[in-house]
Amino acid sequence: MLDVDEAPETPGLYAWYASFRASPHDWKTQPGPHGDQAIEGFLRLLRRYAGYYEPLPIALRGRGSYGALWEGDLELDTPLRQPDEEADALPAEEDKRLAILMDSLDSEERRRVMATILEMASPVFSSPLYIGVAENLRERLRTHRRDFTKAYEWLREHPEDATAVRAKGKTFGARAAARNMTMRQLEAWVIDLGDQEDDAVTVKHLRHTAQSAEWLLHRLYAPILGRQ
Repeated sequence: MLDVDEAPETPGLYAWYASFRASPHDWKTQPGPHGDQAIEGFLRLLRRYAGYYEPLPIALRGRGSYGALWEGDLELDTPLRQPDEEADALPAEEDKRLAILMDSLDSEERRRVMATILEMASPVFSSPLYIGVAENLRERLRTHRRDFTKAYEWLREHPEDATAVRAKGKTFGARAAARNMTMRQLEAWVIDLGDQEDDAVTVKHLRHTAQSAEWLLHRLYAPILGRQ
């Protein structure tokens, strides 16, 4: 998000991704009374990153016998969610997978390799957080940056609003800030359509085609911070 000023001032589509960031401080061995403290520290880093992509709860409503109304929220049960003392124990298979993950973090070199893989995965393997269309890519991305900055500053003073903004924030920038992302982690990739205009394809045609492509891409990739 720091380099949006380099985006072209042309029509096109864009997608936001959250890059994984780790430094030697995160993977280097940290001796402690109960062993290498860097293992748990790195796992917390993974949990935080996974939280960026965690879908919102699904609200369900239905009627039962005699017209009784049933309603509630369903949340995704994932082994990478931050542990909750009141939560049920993980299913055996998920618990096994988490144990395997922990084993892969049991040395400084293995943590470094994991960090390298995750850093390289975005955007090649990762899903986009948000997909949008713009008549001027640079101006649109700047708007996202302003929205993020405004929401970040508000949430720093009003952390109790984070849950509400995460669920109902009106802009991508606000929803991203509510998930504790940093501006440095957010990267935008663009499809510049400026060179597609000619006598047969006008700016109006480009805009309509790009909007149709945006609609299709939303259905294909379901960006987690899109307008659902």
